[in-house]
Amino acid sequence: MTRRTTADDQTPSRWRGLGRAIARLVLAALPLVAAGWGWQEWRFRTGLAAARAEYSAGAIDSARDRLSRLADHRPRHGETLYLLGLCEQAMGRPAAARDAWARVPEHSPSFGEAATRQASIAIAAGRYQEAEDRALAALRVPGPHEEMARTVFALLLYLEGRLDEYRDWLLDGLDAEPDPTRNLVELWQLDAAPYPLETTRAALVKASRASPNDPRVLLARANLAIRSGAHDEAARLLDACDRLLPDDPATARSRLSLAIATDDLDGARAALRRLGPGGLSRSRALAVRAWFASKRGDPDAERAVLERWIELEPSNQSALERLIGLAVATGQLDRAAELRRRKSELDLAFETYRGLIGRGTSPGRAAELARTAEALGRRQEAAAWWRLHQSYAPDDPEPARALARLGAEIAAVETETAAFDLSDLAPGAAPLAPETSLPSFLPSFADEAGRAGLRFSYDSGKSPNRQMPETMGGGVGLLDCDGDGLLDVYLVQGGPFPPDSARPNDGDRLFRNLGDASFEDVTGPSGLAGLSRGYGHGVAVGDIDNDGDPDLFLTRWRSYALFLNDGDGTFSDATDAFGLGGDRGWPTSAAFADLDLDGDLDLYVCHYVAWDPERPRPCAHPETFEPVYCAPLVVPAEADRLYRNDGDRFVDVTEEAGIVDRDGRGLGVVAADVDGDTLVDLYVANDATANFLFRNLGGLRFEEVGMPAGLAANASGGFEGSMGIAFGDLDGDALPELAVTNLYGESTTLYRNLGRGIFVDQTEPSGLGIASRFLLGFGMGFLDFDNDGFLDLAVANGHVNDYRPDFPYAMPAQLLAGDGRRLVDVTEQAGPSFTTPRVGRALALGDLDNDGRVDGVLVPLDSPVALLRNRTAGGRFVTFRLEGTESNRDGVGARVTLEAGGRRQVSWRQGGGSYQSAHDGRLHFGLGTADRIDSVEIRWPSGRVDRLEDLDADTGYLIREGAPAPSPLPGFPGPP
Repeated sequence: MTRRTTADDQTPSRWRGLGRAIARLVLAALPLVAAGWGWQEWRFRTGLAAARAEYSAGAIDSARDRLSRLADHRPRHGETLYLLGLCEQAMGRPAAARDAWARVPEHSPSFGEAATRQASIAIAAGRYQEAEDRALAALRVPGPHEEMARTVFALLLYLEGRLDEYRDWLLDGLDAEPDPTRNLVELWQLDAAPYPLETTRAALVKASRASPNDPRVLLARANLAIRSGAHDEAARLLDACDRLLPDDPATARSRLSLAIATDDLDGARAALRRLGPGGLSRSRALAVRAWFASKRGDPDAERAVLERWIELEPSNQSALERLIGLAVATGQLDRAAELRRRKSELDLAFETYRGLIGRGTSPGRAAELARTAEALGRRQEAAAWWRLHQSYAPDDPEPARALARLGAEIAAVETETAAFDLSDLAPGAAPLAPETSLPSFLPSFADEAGRAGLRFSYDSGKSPNRQMPETMGGGVGLLDCDGDGLLDVYLVQGGPFPPDSARPNDGDRLFRNLGDASFEDVTGPSGLAGLSRGYGHGVAVGDIDNDGDPDLFLTRWRSYALFLNDGDGTFSDATDAFGLGGDRGWPTSAAFADLDLDGDLDLYVCHYVAWDPERPRPCAHPETFEPVYCAPLVVPAEADRLYRNDGDRFVDVTEEAGIVDRDGRGLGVVAADVDGDTLVDLYVANDATANFLFRNLGGLRFEEVGMPAGLAANASGGFEGSMGIAFGDLDGDALPELAVTNLYGESTTLYRNLGRGIFVDQTEPSGLGIASRFLLGFGMGFLDFDNDGFLDLAVANGHVNDYRPDFPYAMPAQLLAGDGRRLVDVTEQAGPSFTTPRVGRALALGDLDNDGRVDGVLVPLDSPVALLRNRTAGGRFVTFRLEGTESNRDGVGARVTLEAGGRRQVSWRQGGGSYQSAHDGRLHFGLGTADRIDSVEIRWPSGRVDRLEDLDADTGYLIREGAPAPSPLPGFPGPP
């Protein structure tokens, strides 16, 4: 039987036939397809090569158009998109460049370059989070872009204020970078150069406008607020960061910094819990552990951490400084002396390293830099310098030996892991109450200079040549020149520089206090108008002839001037008669004190540098090359001078007295008993070199002990640009502290007196570090502005050079309230008299209207003098004027101990202080609520001790040496 074939039965064979036909067609077409694809690829490659050539030749428009078309055909081709981004950037279209680079795929060889450039654009546009993401993505792939990507990420860390991470990043980069020199210099600048607060703030303002909710911009602002002391603002910004990035370690580290800055133990514990083990660098972890031990009041635990810390990091001078304080507190004086010697060696090495880097970092200097870095304990940096020297001098065997030694030391440190685990600190008991609070009486000051008739402006004579003396002038002295019990005001004048020696300068002014809140210019009637000659700097006041009338000593460019008070409101020039005439170089501040205990006042004069106005050294801004005032170290120093008072003559006894000043550059001096042995010592503030403490050995012999005393440098190492000095018992322990104003970025330094002639840097624990870091201070003084019985601090501020916008030039003055433990910035509360920006220099403090409230006179450059009238509604007071009989008439060197209201206060009649200025010579005590003084003890320079009892408050007394009772002080109201 024959089977019939159906259509369904024939389907498979038809499909098979069709498939074979299609296959034959495809095979026939493959050469054509391949040829077409090859032609397209050829066209693409040819177009890309043409675009490269156009870009290289500067034909950016043409290259950009060509690349745009190519990108339409190949939207994921990395090189095309990368080049397109370069063209967009070159044409000033950063947003388009960013979009092109964002499309480069990660597998592309161009990804690293594109991501790095995108990160750079994101920083400029204020998108810090995007910048961080792209920079880190770029670093995940190898390539020639890595060095640039590391630089971009480092810049981001710096802008965000993540300085601990920035330091670690730079240290890691010493091995990663082909040439480590830039990292080495940046590591040094991180420690030695001021943080550019104003530049950073301006960048963050711009970034905030562009990206208000960028978590990294918010973090950067928070870190800047912490650094500036704006703690409430920092907390608010960190809250916003947490909302955007809840588990961010960088935010947790900033939380920890804020907690430490505000003594918030609970906040610190919470931050540590968030960070977990390993969340902090070794150095930071040790610092935190030491801080916790300190706050717990556990000196043994704190000492153990600090000892371990300096073993691991020998360059840590701050840890050494704290250890010295702990050793003294427990009576371990030998250990304290050993640590102080070690700290002094590091200070010297720090300055040597500063000088070497300042002179250049060429490979030929690498060996010297390596040796100094190693002496300083900066092991990783020393190793990098040795490697650099090894590449420069491959036959020198010293680098190999040094690298082996350093490698072993670094490896030993890297094995330290205990410091990273802070989990035992995270739990805890009740929080510590914050130590910072506003004073009971908020300050109230008003600038009443114009209304009071105190009209004066110091003319700096600023010239295009930027001669150094032009930026350092301005002095003021407070003295009762006519014996009416009211403080008069003497102001020195500058003028054109260099001054014309043939033309008298009658610019100095003496203003008589009329007692009705006004002043009268009596320069002419006083006889001073014809005596004031030359370019003026400073004022010192003292009764040099013991006749009961205050005399004037002035420092001028290349001269001294001594004006004797004739007792009737007039003065006579005694400069030549007392042996002080002739060329005197560049004197600055001066101090009177009875240094040999013969009953009259001797004279110490600071000298600065040997400036030649006829051939001035040119100095220029490093970036703009505009003329600037020179740094002090580029000009040779002038030695300070000491003059003995022989009754009718001052005799130069500098060398025979042991005053050795080869490199001092003196700007401030205070004469007072610094070490408690009843002899008047001399503390000198030097600009950019070690500060001096000339310890009085008796017999007009001195020994310089600044370093062993802990007064030569600050805690973090190196010598500061010091200007003015304040002296007084800030913490109420009957031992005097010293405060010194310094350069922008260095903070005003507070040295706490531990007794036995030993001081430690208390700047950061006192709150003064944050408060003053971004100011440049000159004149200063301790005062009790609110009469609460605790000393406060006032400072005149202003930069030396006009570096705007990087740093401010005119600055507010500063008022800090003390409570015996810390200083709180109350400048804003003090009002416009303090907050008005000025290029401040001189500051003298005294009760100008005898109302029991200390006022101030502030002299800025090239703008009106400020009379800071104190209107604070504070506590009660008492004022004493001392009159020596066996001792010098002014009583300089006397120590006064007052007991009232259950408290003991101590003050000293000092010579000098501030900057080129003379404070009120009377001693002012705030009494709080006490309405009577239980007792007053006066230890006179002669050795005599007088004791007075049961005195009224709210008045003034004249205390005469040996008198059984005080007399009413002229100019003050009688007892209430």
